[in-house]
Amino acid sequence: MTDAPKPPAAPDPLGLSSSVRFQITGCNDTPALVEARPNNISDAQWMFQRLGQAIVAFEKQLDAEHEVGFRLVSFSEAQVFHALDIGFWSPDLILFFGRGPDGAPMQLIQHVSQVSMLLVAAKKQSQEAPRRIGFEILKKVEETVAP
Repeated sequence: MTDAPKPPAAPDPLGLSSSVRFQITGCNDTPALVEARPNNISDAQWMFQRLGQAIVAFEKQLDAEHEVGFRLVSFSEAQVFHALDIGFWSPDLILFFGRGPDGAPMQLIQHVSQVSMLLVAAKKQSQEAPRRIGFEILKKVEETVAP
């Protein structure tokens, strides 16, 4: 028995290549989402949700020795911190929580119009399993948009 041919993937509404689409969605045949922000959530909640989705897709590529780190694009090129969590303060602020290379706590508060975040693979700081914050963030998204 032969497998039925796969239907061609739907064209990406943004015109993204399959490799870029995979980076965003984690699937080669899933078009990047073009979504309208629901009326009942703030810009900050909307960005929080989309950042969570991007972090999950990025974490799927990491090995057991790395976890997601944030490089603050508008700051020093060498400024990377180990990501612990993100949050939002409606209507317009995004919060980034982490630890610096020395283990000191770091927090960045940015307006949604100013966020430029580079996700990087950061060597984990402990012998424990690497932190995977993306799924935790998406759980929070479900809690904030649930009726």
